[in-house]
Amino acid sequence: MTSESLKLYKLIILYFLSKTNQDITNAILSDFILEHGYTDYFSIQETLVALTEDNMIKAHQTHTTSYYTITDKGHETLNYFVSQLPSDTIQEIEAYLAKNRIQIVDDTSIRSDYTKISSTEYLARCTVVERGSTIVEVAINVPSEEDAIDACKRFKEKSEEIYSFLFRTMATD
Repeated sequence: MTSESLKLYKLIILYFLSKTNQDITNAILSDFILEHGYTDYFSIQETLVALTEDNMIKAHQTHTTSYYTITDKGHETLNYFVSQLPSDTIQEIEAYLAKNRIQIVDDTSIRSDYTKISSTEYLARCTVVERGSTIVEVAINVPSEEDAIDACKRFKEKSEEIYSFLFRTMATD
């Protein structure tokens, strides 16, 4: 990868992240870049590592997903170099975000992960995030990794019902 292509990939990712109000998954970033033929998957991962090491983006990992968000330093860098990002690339990013906005919100707003506490305990932590704010967070202690994985999966499937139940139960008399 040349320094010019690395610079382009960095600008694409920074611009993409700057146009969203939530953390974006590795899968979403990769989908856009691969769909438009900018580079291959390994170059995307290399660029994400470089941006993270340079503190232009922050990474958050779960067992199944990597999330990215732009930092203040990333915004400053983007503002300085945005004129070097081709206008057709900017239009492609904006069109992709507009077309996929609902799917992006669905993919990034419901998060779940688990941690091993002891040989017989796992903690499944499930969260709904909206515009960077936590709306609801539930943590449940379960006896096995299989149960933790299942709890995370079920939360993703039933998060609206769970939130409604908790809200009705806790916020009303």
